[in-house]
Amino acid sequence: MPRPLQSTGRTNAVGARSSPEMPPYEPPTYPMDDKGKNALRSMVDSWDNDASKRKYEMHLNHATQRLRSAVGSINDVLVDRQQTLSQMVERRRADGTTEKSEEELEAEKYFDELNGKVTELTNKSEEALRKVLDYQAESQDTKEVLRNVLQEVQKQRPRPEPKPKREKRRPRGDGSDDEDGDEAEAADRDDAMEDVEDVPSLTGIIETLKAARKSQAETYRSMPPYQRYALNNDYIAFKKTLHDALHPDGDAPLPDASNWFDEQGHPVMTASTNLGDDDDLVVEREIMDLKCPLSLQVFKEPFSNHRCKHTFEKSAIVEFINSNRGVAKCPVCSQDLRITDFFLDEVVLRKVKRAEQAARQDFNGTSDFEADDSNDDSVVVGRTKRIKKEREPSGLGTEEAFNMHDD
Repeated sequence: MPRPLQSTGRTNAVGARSSPEMPPYEPPTYPMDDKGKNALRSMVDSWDNDASKRKYEMHLNHATQRLRSAVGSINDVLVDRQQTLSQMVERRRADGTTEKSEEELEAEKYFDELNGKVTELTNKSEEALRKVLDYQAESQDTKEVLRNVLQEVQKQRPRPEPKPKREKRRPRGDGSDDEDGDEAEAADRDDAMEDVEDVPSLTGIIETLKAARKSQAETYRSMPPYQRYALNNDYIAFKKTLHDALHPDGDAPLPDASNWFDEQGHPVMTASTNLGDDDDLVVEREIMDLKCPLSLQVFKEPFSNHRCKHTFEKSAIVEFINSNRGVAKCPVCSQDLRITDFFLDEVVLRKVKRAEQAARQDFNGTSDFEADDSNDDSVVVGRTKRIKKEREPSGLGTEEAFNMHDD
């Protein structure tokens, strides 16, 4: 019985070494034909509805949502620990004790460690978000890149083919035919060279695509960070969520977007208000009604928009706009609104959930709930903070005020 052939490692190694190398790249001799141009044009026209592109951008959108949610959650935990530590300090001072207990020292140590970790994770999340936004911009610019490639391809012309050589005439005795033939060949060569020089050399489609992408990327990178990120709705939502987590009481306004990056283009993550020492300074907290002005119900799906500052319940504003043939004036101001202008405002949703959680807590001397004598059962967050630096009444640390009335 014949023995089966067995491959050895040496044979495989020799086979791997003997694999042919790729030939050097040669530029195309002829431009893309009409079939290829039509396919490229079709790609440009249908790019917005491309399934792979839409799936890719969906993943990027999910990434921005996860980063925004994560940065809010970790800073919520940090602020909660800070409030717990502050309550321990207040109880010790109320008892007239200056020496810190072992429990308070442990709480301080834990908070310092947690603060360092949360700060690091927050900075990494912000950096990751900017990368995701860069990927989104690249995806959105792809159609323009493909359009530029198509324009370059359409401008390409074939290189002229060399002309056939002239047949040499038989020389005459005086050599005049040789001279005439040399002059004619020289003239033909000059004409051929002029024809070649008039037609630019052809560039391969891959090289054309790389050049177009490089040009688009350089244009994007030349924009300042303020234009690339601070005007982006996803980045704005990230900053609002972070600010809401760090300032659940609404006691500090969100810094203007022009201050989100320093002169070197680095992100500024600290939220300093630079209020100064003016004793007569009055700081107004954000006053927010957590009820929809249309449905008059507490928000469940708060829908804000990019055209005005008003927020509505999703079902109410969708029905309102649809009843006006897709375009309607804002019920509060005169701005024209479309459904595509709206987005789920997760910052408002955070405030609603925080208000509901506070409403479930015990009111016995620990809450800032106040009964309103009016018939308005709206839920309002915020109030005036600190006039002449007078101390506010202590509460749960959330410092949220509600006006509630049972029907």
